[in-house]
Amino acid sequence: MAKPLRTPPPSSSVARLFDLDAAARAVAAPVVERESQVPEHPTVAEPIPAARTVLPPAHPAAIPSIKREFVFTPASEATLLQLVETYRRSTGTKLTASHVARALMKGVAHCMEHLEREARRIGPLKLPSNARGRELERERFEARIADAFIAGIRSAPAMDRD
Repeated sequence: MAKPLRTPPPSSSVARLFDLDAAARAVAAPVVERESQVPEHPTVAEPIPAARTVLPPAHPAAIPSIKREFVFTPASEATLLQLVETYRRSTGTKLTASHVARALMKGVAHCMEHLEREARRIGPLKLPSNARGRELERERFEARIADAFIAGIRSAPAMDRD
């Protein structure tokens, strides 16, 4: 007989992508182990217990601790997955949507002055209803914000790597 689950499954695929425990494990400080100069068994390298050190934790502001949930359309979900996969292939790592989202927020923070300027150019808008049949209104609304976002990003200077 199957064992009962210890924790409830995520409520959505996006919730799974932004799982706080998984993010904490991904960014946890690694344990650095040093090998002895002359191992007792040449075929098996064992760490010296006295040389085992734990790296200091990152600045508290850098530790992911805020969980967000988003409601995406199938197209926006496909775009997110494509973006994550693009950076996985490019970096050769198993990064998550949370890694990509945090990197995006670093870029957005750098461009914020330019994004604010472009957002002011949109002017007042009416938030469309989430009711069925209002999809076109929502698409147009989001497209206006996307256009301003792209203009703000394009007008920003390159980010310093330091």
